[in-house]
Amino acid sequence: MATNKFFYNWREVKELKEMIRTGEPIAKIARREYERFGTSELALKMKMYQLAKSTNNIREWDGFKTKRRTTRLAASVNPTVETKGFTLPEGTTFEGQSKRVVIYPDHFRIYF
Repeated sequence: MATNKFFYNWREVKELKEMIRTGEPIAKIARREYERFGTSELALKMKMYQLAKSTNNIREWDGFKTKRRTTRLAASVNPTVETKGFTLPEGTTFEGQSKRVVIYPDHFRIYF
C-alpha cells in the first residue's frame, strides 16, 4: 500500500487556498478550523502561511481586526523625551549637508 507523503490531499489544499483568498487573517482561520483538518492549530497555521506564498487574488479583509492593547508598564517605560538645546563653541563653522547628527550629553557627532 502506497502512503501519501503529504498530510493534506489536493481537495483540502484547494479548500485552504479558498479560505486564504477571503483575506481573513490566517491565524484566525487556523484557530477556527484546525480540529476539522485533524491537526494542531500551529501546524495548520504554518501550512496556510506556506500556501499563501503561492496563492493569488487575496482580497483585503474588511472584518474585525484585533487591536493590541498597551499596558501601563509599556506606557511608563517610554516616557516623553524632552529636547534640550545646547550652545556651540564660538568659532565653530559648518559647511555641507549632514546625513545625521547624534547628540550626546558631553559631545555631538555629525555624519556626512
